Amino acid sequence: MALELTSGDIVVVRAGEIIPCNGTVIEGMAMVEESAITGESAPVIRESGSSDRSAVTAGARVVSESIVVEIS
Repeated sequence: MALELTSGDIVVVRAGEIIPCNGTVIEGMAMVEESAITGESAPVIRESGSSDRSAVTAGARVVSESIVVEIS
């Protein structure tokens, strides 16, 4: 059975896992590898409370720590 996420759902994404849907980091900070989406090879910081670094994209991989994401 597939997991279906909807806007407003909250998920925890740990190191090594793929971000399942676009959303906003509401707790934590992690390095996120977005090369499959942006082509940028260096991981970027995604963290809560930062308007320019809180958005995450489906398909990106968390490479360190863990983040709590609210699905948009």
